Amino acid sequence: MTALRRSAVVALLLAAVSSAGCVVLGIDRFYDELSITFDERLLGTWRNDDDNLTVMVERSDWRAYRVRYEQTIESGTLTAYLFRAGDRTYIDLTPARGQDFGSFVVPVHAVLRVAIDGDELRVSALSYDWFEQTLRAGQVPAHLGAVRGEREQILLSAGRAILEPWLAAMAPDDPAFGPATVFRRRSN
Repeated sequence: MTALRRSAVVALLLAAVSSAGCVVLGIDRFYDELSITFDERLLGTWRNDDDNLTVMVERSDWRAYRVRYEQTIESGTLTAYLFRAGDRTYIDLTPARGQDFGSFVVPVHAVLRVAIDGDELRVSALSYDWFEQTLRAGQVPAHLGAVRGEREQILLSAGRAILEPWLAAMAPDDPAFGPATVFRRRSN
């Protein structure tokens, strides 16, 4: 899991569409419509050289973002909503809207804590290691409805009415979020 901690965003971006293991995903979105915000500074191309990952963020419909990612082993497109919970900013990633994957595929949501400072984008994902340990010990807050999925991912079945206040109440150093991964803006 050390590699997951170092590159949590890579795992989430690659797994959000496929629901692969070693990630924490929500069955419902992490925000309500009143908390959605839009920040022009997020638009553009971002690069994390450590993981050979490039992320292109574009404006999409309404206040959504279209997020395309490219890595040597995979590429894809996601829909994202930036939102505020408490005094922090998060982004909710889900499979691209407008694509029908069939009745047996449920779109899931990944949440990342986001901080933009000039040409630096810092993102932190929910910590799989923390959830795995607390789930095993029976200490995950019951209202989150955390369960282990078929592919060893951790699924939160709580609805947005529970998830958003849970995020808002978190301390900045809450261990439920892993360390930040840093992306640098690339000039076009």
